[in-house]
Amino acid sequence: MGGGLWKTTDITAPAPAWIPVNDLFNNIAITTIAYNPVAPLTMYFGTGEGFFNADAIRGDGIWKTTDGGATWNQLASTVNANFQYNQKIVVHPVTGDVCAGTRNGLFRSTNGGTTWVKVLGAGVGAADNRISDVEIGADNNIYAGIGIFTTDGVYKSATGNAGAWTKLNTGAKWFSYNRFQQSGVGVRSI
Repeated sequence: MGGGLWKTTDITAPAPAWIPVNDLFNNIAITTIAYNPVAPLTMYFGTGEGFFNADAIRGDGIWKTTDGGATWNQLASTVNANFQYNQKIVVHPVTGDVCAGTRNGLFRSTNGGTTWVKVLGAGVGAADNRISDVEIGADNNIYAGIGIFTTDGVYKSATGNAGAWTKLNTGAKWFSYNRFQQSGVGVRSI
């Protein structure tokens, strides 16, 4: 059983009260949530436990709110196999573009989730599809870790476009090219 989506209206309280947002969400494995820094009332959450745990729950795409979480709507563009296991969602702080790291690759939407394009993964600049983490650096570069029980690496892009990613762990960079399973991405400006 999934844990659903919960909210509190006072995170500063010594014992904040958390309440479920919606009864339907109680049966969904919500794995990632992000807000849009360009439009702070807009948030997204992704569903599906993609790390292959024994009781992993398949997700039902990505959901969006434009009223600060009062109401949520499923994005019709994500009701497909590409979005059944969402690892991480990030929203670019300058452009508002949404990136969704899934077991089927890294997808980006430039129109608030109406449409998505695969920008990184097998056949699109990488050896594997299994995105384990996505982060936006202080310099606004996008970083993606690829490898969940597979080996690939950490990639960086200034634009997030397909074909505009550089693999950082080539052996000539800061870290080795092998042993990147379940790659998490810790980002800091250098």
